[in-house]
Amino acid sequence: MSAVATSRQTEADARSFTFADRFLAAVPLASVYVWLCGLYAFEAWQRATPWLFTDELELTTISRAIASTGHPARLEQPHSFESLYTVMLAPVWLIKRVATAYAAAKYVDVFVMAAVVFPVYGMARMIVGKRAALFAAAGAGAIPALAYTSYLVEENLAYPYAALCFFLILKAFVVRGTRRRRLWGAAAILASLVAPAVKGELLMIPLTLVFALLFALWSSTWGKERRARWSTGDWIGFVVAAFGAIFFISGVGSHHSIQWLTVTRLYKHRIIVLGDWAAGSLAIGIGVVPLIAGLTALVRAPGETRSHEVRMFRCLALGGIFSFAMYAGMKAAYLSTDFATRVEERNLIYIAPLLFVGTALLFERRRANVLALLAAGAYAVYLMVGTPYFMDRQLYSDALGLAILEQANRYISWTPSIAQAVMLGIALGGTALLLAVVMLRRRARLAVVLAAALAVGVLGWSLTGEIAAAAGTNSLADGAAATLRHPFDWVDTRTHGARTLYLGEAIADPTAPYLLTFWNRSIVKVSSLDGSLTDPLASGSPNFLPNGALYASYYNYAVEDWPCVDFAGTKYWQHSYRAGGGFRHWRLVQLTSPNVLRSMCVGIYADGWSGPYDTDYYRFRGPAGWLRVVYSRQNWQYKSGASPVHFFLGKLVVNANRQPTLGAVTKTVNGTIDSGQVKTAWLRVPAGGFAVRVVVAKKFEPDQYNHAGDRRELGAQITYTFFRNRASATPRR
Repeated sequence: MSAVATSRQTEADARSFTFADRFLAAVPLASVYVWLCGLYAFEAWQRATPWLFTDELELTTISRAIASTGHPARLEQPHSFESLYTVMLAPVWLIKRVATAYAAAKYVDVFVMAAVVFPVYGMARMIVGKRAALFAAAGAGAIPALAYTSYLVEENLAYPYAALCFFLILKAFVVRGTRRRRLWGAAAILASLVAPAVKGELLMIPLTLVFALLFALWSSTWGKERRARWSTGDWIGFVVAAFGAIFFISGVGSHHSIQWLTVTRLYKHRIIVLGDWAAGSLAIGIGVVPLIAGLTALVRAPGETRSHEVRMFRCLALGGIFSFAMYAGMKAAYLSTDFATRVEERNLIYIAPLLFVGTALLFERRRANVLALLAAGAYAVYLMVGTPYFMDRQLYSDALGLAILEQANRYISWTPSIAQAVMLGIALGGTALLLAVVMLRRRARLAVVLAAALAVGVLGWSLTGEIAAAAGTNSLADGAAATLRHPFDWVDTRTHGARTLYLGEAIADPTAPYLLTFWNRSIVKVSSLDGSLTDPLASGSPNFLPNGALYASYYNYAVEDWPCVDFAGTKYWQHSYRAGGGFRHWRLVQLTSPNVLRSMCVGIYADGWSGPYDTDYYRFRGPAGWLRVVYSRQNWQYKSGASPVHFFLGKLVVNANRQPTLGAVTKTVNGTIDSGQVKTAWLRVPAGGFAVRVVVAKKFEPDQYNHAGDRRELGAQITYTFFRNRASATPRR
């Protein structure tokens, strides 16, 4: 009995020791996660409002629809899920108060994206020790792109998910035992197949798996033995087959994708150049050294002990870096033809965990192929010279790696020349220090100290870049909040969730209406009279019946962009917001049934100026009276010459497209306007519907006179006001 009791006690002690040992071993990694979450949660708390539109608003509206109906939709229009990210955040939007739900969504993003440290640590532990693995995990969790944790964007789920896929693939490659390998292999394949649903760009994960398998086969003993028996003809056949496969894949891609066809046939050079821009931005954000060391680690060092785990990691890293670099370059090249020439670091952040694990490998083993190290250093120098820094702005949302230089310009007056000199110094100095780590490996203590100093410097620079990116985005959010002005949820407060239409006019910057839509869930449609809201979340101009009623639409309330939008109904509330260098006004109207627009005007910018297509005023119904038209160049003091102004009054006609237009002209009035003048025209208007067009014959471009950058073609500042009785109206000056 005594022997049995002693045996049981020993087993219990062993179990207790094992649990305690594992707990203590998890403390360092858990501490990294907790500290990073604390920092990012604080940054997210400081972010007052979303501003990256339409990304954040589109994903939010889909997620809200899933939460409320179980089906994805964009402002009541059926839509795809877009991403599993919208499903992840759907429970958050069950919280009724938008401010509370928004805060919760940001904190969920923080905990999810920062969790990248766990798969990266697991991946690193397969090839390096605990300390080096902690460095890799901390580095992957501290890159500037972690500032996306305060955004409502897919990267918050996609970045850690990509790292999880890399971990599963590597685990499947290195695990021993047929049964375990099959289980891990099935997990890797399943995760890779799900990856495109997390974010479309993660289609590169299955491609990475394919490339990693091919590289593993090529570098295996079996592959080397097979190649050793190849003749010259076999090599020629292999090269021909490889190029044939490339051409076949490109042909299939061109057949199914106009983007692929356009880029691969006409803009091949841009794929490389813009891909390098993305790589340069990523390198700047992480302090350049991980890029150099990570690329160097892909090449076997002379005298290096062969390791199956390291070989498999190299196969995975090479496949991942190639896949995502190709995607980033091709996407940036296509955007340059369809939208704008952009630095698309946002599409390349997924290789950062691979680079940090490779850096950890070099730091721990202190062995490297010197030629590969010098080549990687030369590439880094090339990137520092060739990548545009875009220090003329507060933040580049698609390239957060540049944030540290942008904030340096803002706070310590760095110029692009100074920034480039600093980055070249880091690239050259980093290459030299990495070379010293390798050359001094026999002097272990000195090499370890040097590697540790480099690791601390890299983490410090990278985390500083993340803080700079968060500061930039929070500053932009403060500006957006000042545009919308508190209270943000004033529509929801007064409509209690009833269906509400937003209708604006001449919207040059959609930020204000999109902010309004985000903060007020009762707004179910966003539109504009002149179609100036053209982004995916906005519909075109509403359709009208001849009496001004909205065609095939019904809403309880409307937010009208006063004074050019005037609905029939009870004026319920007014809210001022910043636009056009001053303040404009939204009015909340409790609509009649059917919804009827009393009057509208088009062609007037937010600052009151008419544009290249002049202005029109339409009144659908009402008694006879007077229309006062104040036309002015009071705020323009440069001598641009007097301009004739023509006023055309006629019948309002609703055309076949259900849009109002000027019909037969019944009266014409002529006038003139010059710099510094304010004039008023009075038009006697009939009962019922009528239309007025004001044409400023001689327009001007402000930038030609004051060189302030305003290149709009302007006529005059124009306001329309209807009066039943002219005698009771006091002209405005």
